Amino acid sequence: MRLPLKMLSISALLIGAQLSLAHAQSTTSSASPDVRAGHVPGVGTSYPLSPNASNITSADTSSPIAPTSPQPAVGPDASVTQLLHAASQSIASGQTGTADNALEDAETQILTRSVVQGTQGTPSSDPVVSQIEQARQALGTHDSSGAAQQINQILSSNAPELED
Repeated sequence: MRLPLKMLSISALLIGAQLSLAHAQSTTSSASPDVRAGHVPGVGTSYPLSPNASNITSADTSSPIAPTSPQPAVGPDASVTQLLHAASQSIASGQTGTADNALEDAETQILTRSVVQGTQGTPSSDPVVSQIEQARQALGTHDSSGAAQQINQILSSNAPELED
């Protein structure tokens, strides 16, 4: 008679543990619609969020995973000039992470180009790409004014990349 009682007690304990786990999972996932387990990269917002630039240089890297910065307030089809203006405005408002995103997008637009077969691994020698990288490095060392100066230099140039 003691054996069935032990089995019943163990079964009740296991069922209780499963119910506790199920309750914990449901309350965690329903706590906020923005927080979800098993985030799929590229789908929805990645967390944590931060308006500050990070993981640009070794000096501003405290974690191998950089927080997600807000996207610049320009559309997906923004020109290089629009992205540079957005970066400048973001720096002025203290949102260095958003500025870095805008600079990365501008750099990507310039680097998306046709090249001669076999030279795709050759780094770009475009001076605007170099200037954008210098602005990003300034953000990485928390030199917002240096980044803003670099962006202003690019915008005041007559570089063909700035033609809309």
